[in-house]
Amino acid sequence: MDGYKVKKVMDRVHISSEMQEEVIMNIQKRMEHGKKNTNVWNFRRIATAAAAIILVAGVVSFPVRALVASVVKERMESVPEEEMNGLNDMVQSQHDVQADGFSRAYSDSEKERSNGLWQAYENGTFPEKVIAQVDSAEDAPEGTLCYIRATGVFNLPAQEMTDEEMLQIIDFQHKMSYAVVHGPQAQAAAAEAQEKTERLEKIVQDANGISRDEAVEIAKKQLMTDLGDKAAELELMTYEDGSPDVNLLDVSDYPKVAFERESKAGVIYEIGFGNPDTHIIYCYIIDAVDGGILYTYK
Repeated sequence: MDGYKVKKVMDRVHISSEMQEEVIMNIQKRMEHGKKNTNVWNFRRIATAAAAIILVAGVVSFPVRALVASVVKERMESVPEEEMNGLNDMVQSQHDVQADGFSRAYSDSEKERSNGLWQAYENGTFPEKVIAQVDSAEDAPEGTLCYIRATGVFNLPAQEMTDEEMLQIIDFQHKMSYAVVHGPQAQAAAAEAQEKTERLEKIVQDANGISRDEAVEIAKKQLMTDLGDKAAELELMTYEDGSPDVNLLDVSDYPKVAFERESKAGVIYEIGFGNPDTHIIYCYIIDAVDGGILYTYK
């Protein structure tokens, strides 16, 4: 699955465009160089992976704003648990749906208004009603806005949509995203990731390995060596709290990669630098014991 397809999938995890770029870059680099079969990364798996990143790491960023503004978070938390669970189940069941679809393209006017309404929504302007949902396209009333659950398609009226209708779409998109991020699949993925990190940290500690900060400094120096002045165009990927995005991984996560040599203890640091405007990623895999650079990819 290439970057474009990941972007299409992430369009269904309705977070800010800046945050999308960071999560996309983080997931894509794992897909391209990890042990997963990239051909089977559908929305269900990528959305869960994105949610796990958000839950465990606080979101990989340059940095970016929070997942949702507090006023939106309060609205999401007010939705009955049963409804949120139902939305997550629906999204997880849409195995072949790569991105939310629309029965027609937005008009130029709707595109322009959508940007403003999205911001208004995050500032607390919510729709008066919720969007109607139907099970299949056959059940969608002609000329009426609704969401088709089976296909993940928004059935739009032929005429220009009102602000209320567009806010209903934005509201539903936020609810789906919130449901996925807080669903059991994401929680399980986050717990698994945390458990693995703690196990690897103990291996590094027992082997008197290098710290995350030391690994970052090694990567920065190598980036300058490799790119010279152009290194300034790339920024260290960080978590939302500003701490470096340094992934501690098992070498088995990279079975197809030919490292420069074997890792001392089978544990490595992965450190990424990127530019959200050019979509360039430059990553180093560093031995977590002796600090040697085992692999570079971009």
